[in-house]
Amino acid sequence: MRYSSAPRCSACEHRAILERETADRLVLESGGVLVTYDCPEGNGVHLCSPDFERGNSPLS
Repeated sequence: MRYSSAPRCSACEHRAILERETADRLVLESGGVLVTYDCPEGNGVHLCSPDFERGNSPLS
């Protein structure tokens, strides 16, 4: 699965809709820069980078 070709979530700023296993693997590969969160609309799992996104992070 390529992140760039993943389906996008219209409810969450068009973030990639991922399966948990894929998202966890990307978090590991990022060295913890990325974190996962469950889509509030029930569209799978998304990734964000809280340090980069700061006030715009869905985890804020």
